[in-house]
Amino acid sequence: MFGECTETVSILYALIFGANGACVAFSLPSILAAFGAFMVLVVIAQFAARKLWKRLTQSPTPIDAPDIDPVHRTPYSDDPNYTNSAIRSSKR
Repeated sequence: MFGECTETVSILYALIFGANGACVAFSLPSILAAFGAFMVLVVIAQFAARKLWKRLTQSPTPIDAPDIDPVHRTPYSDDPNYTNSAIRSSKR
């Protein structure tokens, strides 16, 4: 089980390609390389998940309102000289 190793591979190499009978090096650079690759994959997955979530929760596009002729742009027409009008000056 613990025979002589003819080859030593890093953790990242063993995860990607397999150890295939080689010894796996559990050194600090090997662990940091595997952890760094894992973190890069997590960041990419978060970015993709946020884009997908934004697309899934996006409200439907609004329907364009029909164009109103320039004469009737206001919701009502009122005579400003009328004393009880909806739009009047504060000076009375």
